[in-house]
Amino acid sequence: MNRDSEAGKLRHILHVIDALNYGGAQELLVLLAKCSPKNRYRTTICVLQPNPELKAKAEFHGAEVICFNRPRPSILKPHRFFSYFYNNVRDIVSFCRREHVDVIQCHLSDAEFIGILAGHTVKVDRILTTLHDPLILPRRHSHDPRNLLRLLLTSILYKWTHAIIAVSEDLSQKIGKFVYVDPSKIRTIINGIDVDSLRTTPYSKQLATQLGLGPEQKVLLTAARLTLQKGHVYLIDAMARLVKDYPGIRLLLAGEGELKEELISRCASMGVLGHVQFLGGRPDMADILALADIFVLPSLWEGTSIALLEAMAAAKPIVATDIPGSREVLSSPKCGVLVPPGDSSTLAEAISYLFEHPETACEYGRTAGRVAGERFDVRQIITQLEPLWQKQCFP
Repeated sequence: MNRDSEAGKLRHILHVIDALNYGGAQELLVLLAKCSPKNRYRTTICVLQPNPELKAKAEFHGAEVICFNRPRPSILKPHRFFSYFYNNVRDIVSFCRREHVDVIQCHLSDAEFIGILAGHTVKVDRILTTLHDPLILPRRHSHDPRNLLRLLLTSILYKWTHAIIAVSEDLSQKIGKFVYVDPSKIRTIINGIDVDSLRTTPYSKQLATQLGLGPEQKVLLTAARLTLQKGHVYLIDAMARLVKDYPGIRLLLAGEGELKEELISRCASMGVLGHVQFLGGRPDMADILALADIFVLPSLWEGTSIALLEAMAAAKPIVATDIPGSREVLSSPKCGVLVPPGDSSTLAEAISYLFEHPETACEYGRTAGRVAGERFDVRQIITQLEPLWQKQCFP
């Protein structure tokens, strides 16, 4: 059977996303490509902007990846912005017609506007949008005209969607407060991870040596973009307290972002630069996780953190901030330690507590691993998504 005749039997899912760099939404797409049943679905990922770092990984797992490589101009430069917008919509419409796309599922801000409009134009069977960020609107002044315009356009676009997927219950509840939308369209589907691969990743002495980690060192890890949202500055401040009691402590920061130089300067000013390693984006997060004694997520806000779910699957003791997205994930008893966001002193105390009570730390890690397997495996997420991908789910 040739590819065209075989593909004709498959439901063609087109995921549209702003960028395919290292990040939670992007990692989720790679997992959907890996674990979506190949005998029922053809998966294509459309990337609007440059630097698709995860392209090869997604292709390895069976997805076709098309990259438009268009830098995103500011809306304050209307001619360039509308050219970017129009060309992306045009090319998605053309691809949908040529490749017989059945479902468009949008991820992140630009992809939502562009993908929904393209799907409505070409009349695909199903248009879905997934909301990953609990901030429905960018952090601007409440009366900024760009936010008002966004609310108006979003209300119109959501009328054309068949389902709006929120990655946390908190986010589901927020949607209707900002944008008029039919409540029956809103579905909560928490992100998922490949639990089995994380459970079976062994400690690598070779990697530990490459990173300069000794067997007796206490190792903290956080994996997140280096942005204000992720609260790295409070973890760095906590490190200044922790090094006094644990001189050999090391903090591994996996991720890239605009605050990297500022955070390096912060480490220097707090006297902990020699205890902190900036790893950048890593394709081997399962191996990095295996090296960590405690995973820390000091975010100020989250939808559902893929990195947090991965740490749970790896059975790591966890310290996270008490914010809705993380609280929902760690809601089971003895699944992790929650601390107030933006409080470096309490963050340091929680980390120190787990260091000083290793049996408790191990119990928390085991519980987190069990909960991850029960609730957050990506195959369970696909089971929830499949009815939304199918034509019979909606009138």
